[in-house]
Amino acid sequence: MLDLRIVGGTVVSDGRSRPADVGLSGDLIVEVAPQGGLGPARREINASGLLVIPGAVDAHFHCRAPSHPERATFGSESRAAASSGVTTLFEMPISNPPCSTPEAFELRRELGEAESLVDFALYSGAGFSDPARAEAMAECGAIGFKLFTHHPPPERIDEFEGLCAGAPEEIYDCLRTVGATGLRSAVHAESQQFIVRFRQDEDRFGHPARPPLVEAAAVGLVATIARDLGTPTHIVHITSRLAMEEVQAAQALGVDLSAESCPHYLLLDESAIPEFGNFVKVGPPLRPEADAAYLWEALVEGSLSVVASDHAPFTPEEKSAASYAESGQGIPSLEMLVPAMLDAGLTGRLPLARAVEVMTANPAKLYGIYPRKGTISPGSEADLVLVDPEATRTVRSSEFLARSGGSGRAYDGMKLKGKVLTTLSRGRTVFEAGRVKGESGGRFVRPDGPPQHVVQTQDAG
Repeated sequence: MLDLRIVGGTVVSDGRSRPADVGLSGDLIVEVAPQGGLGPARREINASGLLVIPGAVDAHFHCRAPSHPERATFGSESRAAASSGVTTLFEMPISNPPCSTPEAFELRRELGEAESLVDFALYSGAGFSDPARAEAMAECGAIGFKLFTHHPPPERIDEFEGLCAGAPEEIYDCLRTVGATGLRSAVHAESQQFIVRFRQDEDRFGHPARPPLVEAAAVGLVATIARDLGTPTHIVHITSRLAMEEVQAAQALGVDLSAESCPHYLLLDESAIPEFGNFVKVGPPLRPEADAAYLWEALVEGSLSVVASDHAPFTPEEKSAASYAESGQGIPSLEMLVPAMLDAGLTGRLPLARAVEVMTANPAKLYGIYPRKGTISPGSEADLVLVDPEATRTVRSSEFLARSGGSGRAYDGMKLKGKVLTTLSRGRTVFEAGRVKGESGGRFVRPDGPPQHVVQTQDAG
């Protein structure tokens, strides 16, 4: 007998939608059958009129534990994740200490296992060229490696140790070293040389300039290195057409180069800067509306294959107190990831199946945890989200559960179609009827196999 069956819903997974029932035993999906085709179960959820999608895999998430608990903790942010349909978090290595040594990795893992309500994975820093160190981080279970191609902020050097390489030859050495492990490298691509060059200029809002060339030049360099080394590489938070075209050019040459963007780059543009100031300061910065439009086009045709939150929490008090130049870069976008993609799929901006795929199967494939995660298939872990496709909600950052959620005020008032009703993490109900259920129980996730290359076609529907 099944432990749970979810019946009457429309399953949206792996690039297609179909009426189907889902059967669970313990923490696994054991059967996906035509409606009415499952046997008896101890419990049943009637999903008539609802969508059933895989739990989202957020491949770019910061809580900075154990430092700055006033901004975020694994406990607070994992509860926010559960409430919004995210069931796996990939935590970036910025912290004090940064997650770039085995000792720091184990500390971070223990903290996550003690506090997180949903499952989580950990990146290692990639800013070193010692093969033994890279192999040690892989043996710890790193989901991948994270590299910044620019120097750390002077006031945050301790948080970025082992994460950065600013010179082209250093970037090459780091990517070669960590690439030898077989894991994918996630790269924050901005050119240190061009950051310095444009620092003396101002953008049209009077802020230090960081034009698309800063991003695109670094993407082009990383793409060339990835092509030369043959290593799987991922560009995080693409913001501009110029940078995206560098990715597309590399993909046309067969390079295993994937890219992501984020809710703030898709839903906001630089016109928000005069109104919201520090609250929309991100790195790279928001771009003109035409760049956001191009990112949507890239999502439709598949060269932009992931949407992740880049949840980067700073408290409203911190944001308010600083000048724009000194303000921390980041927006708390965790609770916008699934809602933004659902709205895009339900309003026709993206095919619905594509909107689901870019936050579920694709990141899981890129980092070697598919089909354990990111899909509704027999044998997969029972990470499931039930969605009312007809409901419409108005975003209020004051209702975000993330500890720094109030810094997401630029999202206030957005009307989004689709509402998360229930979230299951490995068969456990962690969100239901507007309430988070449970305090912990999330598990550490390590890669099951090698990274896969994501290839998409334009007719995903």
